[in-house]
Amino acid sequence: MKIPTTIITLSALFMASMVSAVMPDDPAKIDTCTAPGTVALTFDDGPGIYNDQLLAILAKKNVKATFFMIGENIVATPALSATLKKILAGGHQLASHTYTHSNLDLMTAEQMKSEISRTSDAMFTHAGVRPAYMRAPEGRCSELCTKVMGELGLVISHWNVDTNDWRHKAQAPQTAADLSMVEINDVIVKNSNPATDSFILLQHEIHKFSVELLAERVIDAILAKGYKFVTMEECVGKPSYLSGSVVPPVVPPTTGPTSGAPVPPPSGGVVPPPSATSGGAGAPGSTTRSAVSAAATTGTTSGAGALQMGAWAMGLAAAVGYTLF
Repeated sequence: MKIPTTIITLSALFMASMVSAVMPDDPAKIDTCTAPGTVALTFDDGPGIYNDQLLAILAKKNVKATFFMIGENIVATPALSATLKKILAGGHQLASHTYTHSNLDLMTAEQMKSEISRTSDAMFTHAGVRPAYMRAPEGRCSELCTKVMGELGLVISHWNVDTNDWRHKAQAPQTAADLSMVEINDVIVKNSNPATDSFILLQHEIHKFSVELLAERVIDAILAKGYKFVTMEECVGKPSYLSGSVVPPVVPPTTGPTSGAPVPPPSGGVVPPPSATSGGAGAPGSTTRSAVSAAATTGTTSGAGALQMGAWAMGLAAAVGYTLF
């Protein structure tokens, strides 16, 4: 019996998806926490005009978060630059999301360093800190980018669960919030185990619905599952800021290395890498997911990774099948 070409194609795509989903990723790109039962709630693209509302929600829920800020946004609006000190005062962590939110993989090494150093300078000017954590725009940080960030002593912060709120911003607010809960419900609420799993969750602070209708909903669902919210410093175990920053690290010195990093350069210079005594950029055994992929890389002892991996593969196969038919 001759097997239809469509069936062969779908089978091949499914198997290829399964293989790619379990291939090990670059351990330099962190997307899980060192301790199970923890979730690092992270917000990208700020500072934004809804930040005060978001900080009020976080304070109400007694949750600490990490804010990946765009340098250009910090310097463009003086009123928003004051937000950085409010974030620190709330016990949250500041981190870098580059200066222009451009694709780092299209840049030279020097251009990448400029993206980091200008953001570091902006944060130091307005909040007295030079972040030791960065997130590449769209998660795009290939071999050269990874090398440069490593030389600068920065933790490359990815994620393994996504609200995808930016995808839904054109929808009605309540619909957008519902859609933004889909991956959280599927991966964390329904199919994870706090005894074995940990997550770094991506959200944005610049979308009104994501702050007003989604943030508290996300927090409540994850707390009800039995997880504890942590900053990226608590998640990874490396200090939030490079030596020379004014404020202390988010986590007390006894819980992570805080010394040994060289003093950062004067304003305008590129942030330096820490010395060998300042701690590595990642946790041994930590796995990572491509930021633009839906393949999970959580521990094999839970159903969360397997479900995400299989769902991604089946979704791809279904999509291709629809096109072929």
